[in-house]
Amino acid sequence: MARRDAPVVDTAAGAIRGAWKDGGAIAVFRGVPYAAPPTGDRRWRRPEDVEPWSGERAAVKDGPQAFQRATSIEDFMEALANGQGWSRARAKMVNQIALRMPKPKESEDCLYLTVRTPDMGSGAKLPVMVWIHGGDHQDGSGSEVFYASNALASHGVVTVSINYRLGLMGYFAHPELAAESEQGVAGNYGTHDQIAALRWVRDNIEAFGGDPGNVTIFGESAGGESVVHLMTSPLARGLFHRAVAQSPANGGQMIHLRSAFLDRDSAEKTSSDFAAALGITGPNQLDRLRGRSADELYALVRTAQRLGDHYPVIDGHVLPESPLAAFAGSRQADVPLMIGSNTDEGTLIRPMFGAPMVDFRYRPLPETSLQDEIAGAFGDDLESLLGHYPGLDRRDVQAETDFLGDHMFGAKAYWYARHHAAAGHPTWLYQFARTPPHEGQTAGAYHAAELAFVHGSSVPILPLTAEDKILAAEMQAYWTNFAAAGDPNHTVGSDGRPVAWPAFDGSDPRWLRLDHTIMAGPVDRAERYEVLNARTSRLVTEMATLNLA
Repeated sequence: MARRDAPVVDTAAGAIRGAWKDGGAIAVFRGVPYAAPPTGDRRWRRPEDVEPWSGERAAVKDGPQAFQRATSIEDFMEALANGQGWSRARAKMVNQIALRMPKPKESEDCLYLTVRTPDMGSGAKLPVMVWIHGGDHQDGSGSEVFYASNALASHGVVTVSINYRLGLMGYFAHPELAAESEQGVAGNYGTHDQIAALRWVRDNIEAFGGDPGNVTIFGESAGGESVVHLMTSPLARGLFHRAVAQSPANGGQMIHLRSAFLDRDSAEKTSSDFAAALGITGPNQLDRLRGRSADELYALVRTAQRLGDHYPVIDGHVLPESPLAAFAGSRQADVPLMIGSNTDEGTLIRPMFGAPMVDFRYRPLPETSLQDEIAGAFGDDLESLLGHYPGLDRRDVQAETDFLGDHMFGAKAYWYARHHAAAGHPTWLYQFARTPPHEGQTAGAYHAAELAFVHGSSVPILPLTAEDKILAAEMQAYWTNFAAAGDPNHTVGSDGRPVAWPAFDGSDPRWLRLDHTIMAGPVDRAERYEVLNARTSRLVTEMATLNLA
C-alpha cells in the first residue's frame, strides 16, 4: 500500500524530504548536498562543509552532474550499439536515440548524492553501499540510468550514489595550486570529494537506517580504480569496511605529480601546458584560470586530447604511491575485497583508444607490425606474450582487443586479488561472462556489461531477458551478502542459490564465472595474467625511484 506522507530525514545540515518508491517499500532522497559548491574561489580546492539550511529541503530531483569531456562516452555508446549483433537499421536507430537523449545539466556545483533505503528506523543498522561511478575520470554521474534502480536497496541495504568532480575540475594539478596548498600538492580534488562523501555517510547515514560501522565502497572502471585509490589513501582510512572493485582501470595509477613516467608528462607539466594553450603564462596564472568560465575551459578540453586529460595523480599525500605498489607492499586497507573483470573488456574500449596498450596511446602506431613500445615493455617476455596473443605482432584486431582488455583490466584485477590475499585479507575474484543474446554479436561480455546486473536496471535499449533477470538477482545477492557480512557466501545454500564462491588463494587461483550458469573454477587466464603482471612488477620497482617532492 502506497504511503501518503513523504519521508523526511534530519541530516547534520538540515531536514530533507524525499519520496516513496516501489509502493512505499523504498525511500529515495535525490540531489542531497554533501559538500559546499566548489565554485568561484573554491574551484580546485578541497571540498568544504555544506552551509546549513532551515526548514525542509526537497530531495526529489538529481543534482547537476560534473562537467564532462563527453567525446569518449559518445564513442563508447556507438561501439555498444554496433557490437550487439543487431541489424544496421536498429544499430543506427539506437545510436540516434542515444545522441538525442536529453543531456543532464552540467555544473561545477555538482557535489550531490542519492540515498535509497528500505528502512529509516534509527535502530535498523542496515549495511551501507556507496557507489562510485565510472567514466575514465572524465565523464559520468551517480544518477545515470544504469544505476537508477532500487533493486539493491530491496535486498536490505542502504545505497548511496555520488557525484564527484571529474577531469579538469577534479584533477587539475597546476604548480600554483601546489604553492597554495598546506601539503604542497595539487590535483586529486575529485578523490577528496569521494572522501568527503564518505565522511557525510559516517555522520548522517544512521538517520536513513544505515550502519556507519558497516560501509562498503563499490565502483566500476574509473569507479573501481577509485575504490583501490581509497584503499590506499591514508585520508580514507576508517571510513569504509569492505570494498568491491569492478573492472578497475589503470588510467590514473601511474601518473605522478612531478615526474614523467611512461608516456605521461608530470601532472604539473600537463596542467601548465593546458594553461599556456589558453594563453595564460607568466606569474599569477591561477587567478586568471579561476576567472575563466567552465564552458571556456572545457572547449579546450574537448578539442585537445592529450592536454585535456586530467587524472588522479600520485602526489605523496592523497595517493602516497601507486595503488599497484601499495598492494604489492601490503600497505592497502585491511578490509575484505571482492574484485573482478569481464571476459571481453577490450571490445568497446579499443575503438575509443585506437591503441592496443593504453600506456602508449599517444604514440604513432605502425600499420602491420607490433608497436615498438610494446616490444620494449615486455622484453624477454615478448615471445611468451605473442604466444598468448597470436597476431599481436601483425596488428590483428582480435589479438589487440584481447590484449588491451587483459592488460588494462583483467590482469590488474588479478594483481590486486593476488596481493590482497597474500597479505592475509579475505578476497574473492570473479569473471563476468554473459554476452548479448543476438546472433552475430561482437561485443561479448563487454566493459560495463555487468552494471545492469549488479544494479538491477533494465535499460529500454538493452532489456534483460528472463535468464538475465535470474543472473541479476543472484549477483545482487552476492554483492549484498558481501556488504552485510564481508563474505559473498553469507546466505549460500538457504534455497540452493547462489553457488558457493571460493575465496581467492594465490597457490590455487580460482574465480567465480558469472553467466547464465554460474560456476567456480580455476582462473583460466592465470598464465597470461602472470606475463602481463611481470611487467607491472618491473614498473612498480621503477616507480620507487621517482621523485615525489
